[in-house]
Order: sequence, then C-alpha cells, then structure tokens
Amino acid sequence: MNNIYRSIQSSFKWLCVGFVFLNSLNHLCAQPISSAELPTLAPTNLDMYITRVTVRLMLKQHYMNKKLDDKFSEMLFKEYFERLDPNHYYFLQEDLDNYIKNKTLLDDYLAIGNLEFAFSVYNLYLKRIRDRVEFVKKAVNESFDFDTDEKIIIDRTELPWAEDVGELNDIWRKRIKNHLLVNKFLIDSKEDKGEEKNNFETKPLTSEERVVKKYTQYYSYFSENDNADVMEYFLSAVLYIFDPHSSYLNWRSLEDFNIAMKLSLQGIGATLKYVDGYTEVVNLIAGGPAERDGRLQPGDRIIAVAQGSESPIDVVDMPLNKVVRKIRGTKDTEVRLTVIKSLHGAPSVINLIRDKVKLKDQEAKGRVEKFKVDNKLTLNLGVIDIPSFYADFEGLKNRKKDAKSTSSDVKKIIDGMIKNDNIDGVLIDLRSNGGGSLEEAINLTGLFIPEGPVVQVRSRQGVKVRGDNDDGFSYDLPLVVLVNKSSASASEIFSGAIQDYDRGIVVGDINTHGKGTVQTILKLNRIKMLKDKKSGAMKYTMAKFYRVTGASTQKKGVTPSIIFPSFLDHMEIGESHLKHVMPWDEIKPLPVEKEINISNYIDRIKKNATTRLEKNKKFQELRNDIEKYGIRKKEKSISLNKDKRLAMKKEDEYWAERSKSILGKRNKDKKGKKNKNKDKTDKTDIYLKQTLFILADLIEARENKGSITAVSSSKTPLNNNTLNSNVDTVNKGTY
Repeated sequence: MNNIYRSIQSSFKWLCVGFVFLNSLNHLCAQPISSAELPTLAPTNLDMYITRVTVRLMLKQHYMNKKLDDKFSEMLFKEYFERLDPNHYYFLQEDLDNYIKNKTLLDDYLAIGNLEFAFSVYNLYLKRIRDRVEFVKKAVNESFDFDTDEKIIIDRTELPWAEDVGELNDIWRKRIKNHLLVNKFLIDSKEDKGEEKNNFETKPLTSEERVVKKYTQYYSYFSENDNADVMEYFLSAVLYIFDPHSSYLNWRSLEDFNIAMKLSLQGIGATLKYVDGYTEVVNLIAGGPAERDGRLQPGDRIIAVAQGSESPIDVVDMPLNKVVRKIRGTKDTEVRLTVIKSLHGAPSVINLIRDKVKLKDQEAKGRVEKFKVDNKLTLNLGVIDIPSFYADFEGLKNRKKDAKSTSSDVKKIIDGMIKNDNIDGVLIDLRSNGGGSLEEAINLTGLFIPEGPVVQVRSRQGVKVRGDNDDGFSYDLPLVVLVNKSSASASEIFSGAIQDYDRGIVVGDINTHGKGTVQTILKLNRIKMLKDKKSGAMKYTMAKFYRVTGASTQKKGVTPSIIFPSFLDHMEIGESHLKHVMPWDEIKPLPVEKEINISNYIDRIKKNATTRLEKNKKFQELRNDIEKYGIRKKEKSISLNKDKRLAMKKEDEYWAERSKSILGKRNKDKKGKKNKNKDKTDKTDIYLKQTLFILADLIEARENKGSITAVSSSKTPLNNNTLNSNVDTVNKGTY
C-alpha cells in the first residue's frame, strides 16, 4: 500500500493540472436552471483533488480492473440520478435530457476532478424537492375517497421518470392519498403513540399535518447538506459501479465508522442496507435489542424513525448513513421504527430501547438434545449456535488463557458434551451468522477436517491459500451445518469447506448470502497533501474468496445438499440482488484429503428428509404460505381502498408470525425475552427439528457403515431402520 501512496505523491503535478483547465471545461456541463436559481453549493479545490485521488486509487487497487471510458460514464450518469431519486418521484425526464450532453463525458471529468455536473444535479434535486413540498401543501387538503378501488405503484425503480409536471402531480396525488391512509391506520391502531409537544403545541397533528411535516422535514434535511455530503453521494455512485460494497465515506461517515469499530456504538443491533430508497434490514446481531425483542426481521423496511415520544421523521430516500445516525443514540433511550413487512402492507411501529451489543451475546452456545428414536434408543445430539465468528485478537496474540474465540469456545463446548453426555453427533447452527474473523472460520473448519487448504484468497497480486495447519482434526463425529440466506462471508467459508471435504451435510435455504469479497478502508489523510484535511476515506473491494474446489462463494453462495423452503427465498436478501454485483467465477481447484465421505450416504438421507417433509402437515402448511407470500412480493402496486389495505395488513402480520420460525432458534417468550425454561425445545423452530432428523439419519448411516467412530468416545452401533418411528426431543443440558 505504501507503494501506492508514493505513486500518488509522485504524480501531484499530473493531479493538479485539472485546476488550470477546470474553468475552460465548465461549458461542457449543461445548465438546466436559470440564473435566478444558481446552485447554492459549488465544488472547492479540495473537493476536486479528493476526487482525482480517489479515482486513481480505485483504478490501481480495486479487484475489478475497470476502465474509465464512455460505458463507465453512461452507467455513472444513470446511477447518480437514481441514487438521488431511486423511485423517480422528483426529477422529470426533461431534467435528464437537459444533462444528456454529459452522459459520455463524466469519465473525462473524473480524471481531472471536474465536479460541476455532480453539484449542478444536486442543486436541481433540491429545487425539485422544494417544488414537491409546495405541491403537497396545496394537494393534501383535497377530498380523497378511500372507498374507491384505486391503486398506486409503490416500486417505481423500473418505471421511467414523468414526462411533465402534470404526470408527476398525478403520481404525487396518489402518493399523498397513500400517506393519509397509512397515517389513519397508525392513529386508529394507536401504534404511533408519540407526538412532538411543547408549550405551544398540545394537540396531536392531523393526518394532513403529518404529511406536510414529513416533506418539509425532508427538504430541510437535504438543504442542510454541505459539500462533504454531495461528495459522498457522487463519489459513492462512482465507486458503486466498481461493485456494491465499495463507497466513499466523507469525514462524518468516517467518524461513524470509527465509532463502530471501537464497539462504543449504541443502537438496536441490526445490519442495514440501502435498497431503492428504502432502509432494509439485512440481519440482526445476536444479543442486540432488536434480536432480543423479536419483532424486527430481515427483509423489513424502515420508513420512519422517531426519538422517544417525538413525532417520526420519514427516512424513505434518505441516505443510509443519515438513517443510521438517527437510529443510533444514547444507551437506555427509546427509538421507534415505523416498519413495513413489504411494499404492499400497512406499517407498524416497533419501539426499542438502545443498548450495547455485548460480546457475551455473540459467543457460541451449545446444548444437548436427547433425541428419542424409539422405545429402546435415544441419541444425544449436540446443538451449537454460532451467531458470529469472533476473536480476542489482542488476548490471543499475548497467549492469554482466557482469550475468547469462536474455535476455542466451540472446542470447549464439544469436549464438555463428549465428556458429560457422550454425544452421538453435532449440529452447527449458522443461520443469520453474518461472518466475522476469517481466521476463526479457518480454525473452526480445522476442528472437523484433516490438515489442508480451507479457502483461497485472490487479489490483483495473485492467489493465497489459507489452510488448517494442525496435526489432523479433533472430531470425526457426524456433522450437520444449518444455514440460511443471511449466513454470509465467514459462515460461507466454513460451510463450503465442510461440503468440499465431504465432511458433513449442509442444510438450509436454497443458498447462502453470496458475500465472497473482501473490503478494506483507506483513509485519504494518509496521503501527504491531505494529511490535515477532512478528506474522508474510501472503502473498496481488494480480494475475493474461492473454495478449495476453485468455485467462488461470490453471488451464488453455498448451495445446501438438502434444501428447505423459506420465506427468505422471496426476499431481496443476498448478493445476487445487488446492482453492479461482482460475478461468480472459478479458479484452479486444490487437491484435498478426504477421510469421511458423506457422499456415500447423502442420496439416502436426502430421500428420507424429503419423505418426512411431504408427510409433515405443518411443513406443508408452511410451504403453501411461502408460495402465497412469494406471489404477493412480486406485486408492484397496492390498493388505496382502506378495507383492502386493512386485509393486507392482517396478512402481513400473519406472515410475520409464520416467518419467525426461520429465525426462532434462540428460545424466546412472546415478549422477546430469553426463555428461562430450557426443559423443552422451541417447537416453532421447525427447521431445527427437521435438521435433527437429518443428523440422526447421518448417525445411523455412518454407524451401519461400521468403519467410522468418534475419536473421543466409543459408540454403540444403531439398529437398522430405527429412524422410521416417532421422535421426541427434550433439552438435556446447556453449555
């Protein structure tokens, strides 16, 4: 990396040339607004220099060897307008037409730091927001009939921009009507309990006043932005074209990132992403307020945020970093999230108390299930829940005996299970594990495979093989790994390696998340001329993961050997749903030593699992609900009829309850608190129960083979065909 800095510093003369020619290039930018409405924001010399440095670094360092050319320019032109106005509610088609001369010139502008296009479009965006606020103030008091069967298209991302103001006004008339209907539901259900009050305002706002306030605040929010914010919008659009995980962080966003890395962030414990103007929940952090509460789920979209008893602020189309700042706050304070389960349903309000996510809540936990096969035989099955791949790097470096890590904790758990319960097999639960330490993914894999490669990491400098270097492996117990679409990164490396070594059976959703790339943060103030400047940082993708088979985990993720139907299949969760996603590909495979060949048994076990699911009434009901949910999710429009919307709200509530079985692996009561009664398995977690059946099948198949037994304990072989009878499970112990 130091070589790159020296290269940049030695190129200052080239980088600074843009200052000389900038004014002569200004005429290339279209001027769609009159002189009476000149932009209030304009690029500075520092902004232009940061742009040139960022672009040069991306071209030199990013994994994808992209070029600045006309094709890149055309993608950037479209991306920037859609980043500001993803649902096409503000710009008119004529606005884009007025800037069309820039469409193939943006690559040239980037090379010299010309930001006139970026700032001019942003200032026009502010004007268009102001125009809409004025329209809302006039239109909100019109008479709206909620008994007619009128519809509104909610997802407008694929629709063209309005041709003229008249067409846009009609779109907004329906939008206002939808807001009024939503407010009616919130007020009637008393879910929105807070209203901003002071000495001069004691009466709650009306539905109409709420709508006006919503857009007035929205305009105020964007009009308060400064150059750093515009730079983040534009440069993030530039970096996003390289891949969806690359972005520019202005100095404020960099401070937010530093706070998060120091683990002093107070919030709800959820990973969020920006999708077409909406803040969407990716996954919940184990032990965080949202996960403990249980109501917020992956795929939910946050449309408004309120502090305590204050009135909610709309966050649709608001940049993700600003939404995160609103959700983050002081420990023990309340934040209220207005959430929709889908674009078609009525919203609900979830109130959460901010708290720190404690490391203890991220730790691996285990318990033993006594799995009753028949009147004569009971299996002891170890279930280990791993919420993340963690490590006390400082403690491990100093060889502290109590240093925590995923692999050391799992080893202690399994050792205890073998010693105290003589377990017959292990189930590793990686559902909603978003990843973490690569080193720990490798170390955990090493507990179950012989010595050998685990993952290949490819960068522009070449391929490095990361492997398990112990003297064999600790456990040859029958192993099943349970995953879902929210299992990402390190989870995919572990489950992929277990599959590639033919060591265990991977079970779960149709595929895992597909996050097979590595990002790094480069702070721009490490460059000499930016040392004392508020220059921000760039996050970029510098490497890609590949399995020992040579197949990437990128985009496709890991495909389980046995697949369960899931609500997550119909949610836009996973790498493949992102724009500009880096492709799946393959590199040279590596030879591996396999000591346990699950492929010998998988066809039989898969057939047994399919038969069980076909006979399971509850699972068939769930499958039918999932199919109906999938049909509903594909709908682009919703009714503005109050009775139909109320029915849709009830459907959403029903599906939300049903989908909890996906993430219900940690026993909770109805209030979201951890269940102190550990004498019974959580009966709602149908996937876990079916996975225990699969583990029992695997144990039977391996024992009947007669050539493989557990390292640390002797086992009594199972009788043939013992798994066809009724089964019951009860907790035996917790580790």
